[in-house]
Amino acid sequence: MGETTHGLRLARTCLFVSVPAAYGVLALALGMDANWDLRNYHYYNAYAFLSGRLGFDLLLAHVPTFFNPTIDVPFFLAAEAWPARVVGFLLGAAQGLNVIPLFGIAYALLRLEARWRIGTAAGLALLGVTGVGALSLVGTTFYDNVVSLGPLLGLWLVVARLRAGEAAPVGPVVALAAGAIAGLAVGLKPTVAPFALGLSAGMLVLSGSPWRRASLALSCGAGVLLGALVTAGHWMVVLWQSYGNPVFPFFNQLFRSPHALAEDYRHVFYLPDTLWERLVFPVVFTLDPFAAADVPFRDHRVLAAFVLVPAGALIALARALRGKAAPPPIAEPAPRRFVLAAMAAAYVVWVALFCIYRYLIPLEMLAPLVIVLALDAFPGRRALKLATAAGVLAIVVLTMRPTDWGRVPWTEKWVAAEVPPLARPERTIVLVTGAEPLSFLVPSFPPAVRFLRIYGRFAGPSEGFERTMRETVARHDGDLYALFIPNDAGTALTSVARFGLAIAWPGCRPVMSTIGYMPYDLCPLAREGDARP
Repeated sequence: MGETTHGLRLARTCLFVSVPAAYGVLALALGMDANWDLRNYHYYNAYAFLSGRLGFDLLLAHVPTFFNPTIDVPFFLAAEAWPARVVGFLLGAAQGLNVIPLFGIAYALLRLEARWRIGTAAGLALLGVTGVGALSLVGTTFYDNVVSLGPLLGLWLVVARLRAGEAAPVGPVVALAAGAIAGLAVGLKPTVAPFALGLSAGMLVLSGSPWRRASLALSCGAGVLLGALVTAGHWMVVLWQSYGNPVFPFFNQLFRSPHALAEDYRHVFYLPDTLWERLVFPVVFTLDPFAAADVPFRDHRVLAAFVLVPAGALIALARALRGKAAPPPIAEPAPRRFVLAAMAAAYVVWVALFCIYRYLIPLEMLAPLVIVLALDAFPGRRALKLATAAGVLAIVVLTMRPTDWGRVPWTEKWVAAEVPPLARPERTIVLVTGAEPLSFLVPSFPPAVRFLRIYGRFAGPSEGFERTMRETVARHDGDLYALFIPNDAGTALTSVARFGLAIAWPGCRPVMSTIGYMPYDLCPLAREGDARP
């Protein structure tokens, strides 16, 4: 017993220290993150929130202008105060913390001799944090591998209680706590909601009467809502007070805010066109990674789990119908059933709502363990099934194809820009056009300068903000500028023309930045005659 405790303590210490440190070093080696979302809203939203610019600037980050900025604040404050490499290491180290619940879940599930249990759990945890999706996000501000901690910790809490058996049963309090932990992540980034819902659905396969299982599921769901309100409630109040929709602009067909169309504004670009593609979507994005991402990648672990979990379920069902005894299990039956049900439900919700691979990161991290759990239902000795799992995972690792979301060489400050001097910042409005992300440049301008995106993925002549921006420009008696990417000058010309303005090309000046891909143009605008909105 003493040797087991010592070995477990040693394994935990090595994993929980070395993996975050290695993630931090890897973040530095990969380069400084310059992804599209960072340039579009992850930096600006935190700045706007802390500076009270909601309603002062309009639509700078397209639809994400209205996303909860809470998760972006730590990075913004750190990037403003500390050298970029320090921030990159700390961000990577934080993302490496996923190894803690991954090890905890695997260790609580496995029914093996002590030394094999520790080693297998450690191996599955390491495989979990080295998938293509997880590695590609190291040191980036997408945060899919940060909010993953919520559902993973909630899952760990339930699995650990199930392992303890009757001495510590899963009751409403545990279900509520697990849901609340996952809900905190949902409030920060709602794209992790499928895994919070999966936790609730997993409660339905626990032991007890149907009423007890339903009450556990409801308790977990209530916890999710409570946790989400803790991290997002303040922002929902702001959106309600400002736009009459607490999740603006989403589901505006229900709230009918005059500032947006009566639509749901869901991102449906990656949703397959046919039911068949939905049913076999892991096959689809394995053959064509662009079906689930903006970048090429290859990682077969989700596909392997997609094939093996239903196969294992059918084998277990056939065995039960024939009344045959199950072979010695690799994992504890109750936790195993819960994890498989929770992940299956999460996958179904994900494929119904998103089909975006980044949003599947918690399942990618758990896929090595899920593969082992699925093979547990197959006939044969435990050693054979573990060897089969090792072979499957070896193939997965050997066929992986890494990806990159956009990185640049490290600079002293992560986000900075060289802005031409403005004569009258307090009387200056900058009109932003095009779909290119430009909002990350705003913190480098004098705070008195106001920014309006007059054309983009949310702004346009059919939206409620159009009238406000036209009236603002018409009343303005100071300086007007246009900010755009040079290769989108045509959009800039037509956009400002709608406002009765023209670009004064001789006065254009470049705006240089640390994470932009080219110099941006800041051009003065002149009014065309007596044009009125």
